[in-house]
Amino acid sequence: MGDGSTFAEVFDDALFPNADPPAVTLDPANVFDQDDATAVGTRVGADSREPRFDGDTSRLPAEVCWTLQALLAAPHISERDRTYWPVLLQHGDVLRSRLSELGLILEVNHEHRYAFTRQAEDPSPHARIILRAKKLSLAASALALFLYQQYLTTPEEPVVATGDMGDHMMAYKRAEDTDEKAFRDKIAAAIAALEKAAIVKPIPGTDRYLIYGVITSILTADRVEALQRQYRAIARGGNTLAAVSEDDRDPADGEDTDENA
Repeated sequence: MGDGSTFAEVFDDALFPNADPPAVTLDPANVFDQDDATAVGTRVGADSREPRFDGDTSRLPAEVCWTLQALLAAPHISERDRTYWPVLLQHGDVLRSRLSELGLILEVNHEHRYAFTRQAEDPSPHARIILRAKKLSLAASALALFLYQQYLTTPEEPVVATGDMGDHMMAYKRAEDTDEKAFRDKIAAAIAALEKAAIVKPIPGTDRYLIYGVITSILTADRVEALQRQYRAIARGGNTLAAVSEDDRDPADGEDTDENA
């Protein structure tokens, strides 16, 4: 990088400057448990509704209610979610309608096989925000860009080693920055942020991470281009935020990032 860019500028707490990721929750682990003993592998009948608790007045089958809850509570659900994904495919219309009642939009990507909810832009003064804003740090966005490229290279086996993520981020370390421990702590924090956002998931018993297909929604082509311009500006020694001109800004810049409660 150029001499005008400091360690602090690259790894500061600036928020994802040109991209708005989808819903983020703090504890997605139970949603992505692939060993769920209650996995639903068969179609849910419309007349299979039974009360889930005293006072349950829903007219939807229990499995549809649970899938609706997952769409509200989780960052996303994917084909790997055997409990929810088949139900979503079968009952997508009713789920979309229920979410719409709350001012939310259901996004389903059939190519990469994932779904998530995002906040609708309702101009009414009576509308309420259900999904709260949260954005990724600049360091985490730099790592997300690397993972995006890795995912596109091997979408059928999107796995990345911790060491490879660290090696990529070390390219941002200037020779005169001598505090390597602080730098590696920043890298670890960036990885943890992406894990919290359910963009990656550690593979038990290994030092590798699975990259979720939802990263293709977080980093659209426009956002990838904007981030690449920003990192080229860092390399030239420009300020990480000021180097992005008005013409370079993503059309979605300034909007809140959806975060599930």
